[in-house]
Amino acid sequence: MENTRLLVTAMAAHCRELIGESNAPDAGLPPALQPKHLAWMCRTIESCADDWSLARLHRWIGFVQCGMLANRMLDLEGAKAMFNAAKTAFGEASEDLVDHLDPNSSFEVDVGGEG
Repeated sequence: MENTRLLVTAMAAHCRELIGESNAPDAGLPPALQPKHLAWMCRTIESCADDWSLARLHRWIGFVQCGMLANRMLDLEGAKAMFNAAKTAFGEASEDLVDHLDPNSSFEVDVGGEG
């Protein structure tokens, strides 16, 4: 498994552990943001990482982390620390889809359809 897949898988495992340890109350969030669903997403990432595209892995782990933020299980500093810990353990991610993590990057979103 390449570094990026290992990194995302490690983050999913860590997220799953934090979700399991959390006593987050039902904050009236939609079902997709409930802890049970987020834990399922983590398990799915872990089991499908070899078969999925990097873009899909990034979307899923990003959604999980946003769901954890919404449930107050994680804050922005915690998400950054999680990424840094995984990066230390598994090495840098490939250049694919990670330029948004560099604060010095001029990352821009191209929404298309512009003349």
